[in-house]
Amino acid sequence: MRKNILARLIFTAALLILALPIVSSAQIYNRRYDYDRNNYDQTDRRDVQQAIRQLDISSARLENDLNYGRTRRVFGGIFQFRTVDTGAIDQVRDFRRAVRELRMASRGGFALGASVDEARIVMDRGIQLDRTLRLRTGNGSVDAELADIRSSLHIIADAYDLRMPY
Repeated sequence: MRKNILARLIFTAALLILALPIVSSAQIYNRRYDYDRNNYDQTDRRDVQQAIRQLDISSARLENDLNYGRTRRVFGGIFQFRTVDTGAIDQVRDFRRAVRELRMASRGGFALGASVDEARIVMDRGIQLDRTLRLRTGNGSVDAELADIRSSLHIIADAYDLRMPY
């Protein structure tokens, strides 16, 4: 009978020894999950901050590219005409104004809940700007800036849970 009790104690002790690492790893996993979730929020916030900053920079470059205009040569280069699309420049300025208002309302990307309306305005104006300029310019630098703007708009749409049509 003593051997039976001793065997049961040894068996129970062995089970406890084997179960201890499993229980402790589950606790570490939960801590890692919380850490990763908090880290994800910080990374997501940083991505939004960078996207807002990139929108401002790209729109400034786009405005500069559009101000420069395209030069056409006529009669073998004797005459040169420079065409500037003032309507597009006005759209870019409106877009930049909306981006600045988003930056101020979101406190640089920290208060996303307080700036949903401004994000919608930025999305609408950015999409409208992209549709207007995508096929009209034929300029490589303008196309590159529009691609940067589209990329940043996708990040903002994901962060604010807004729908992006393309």
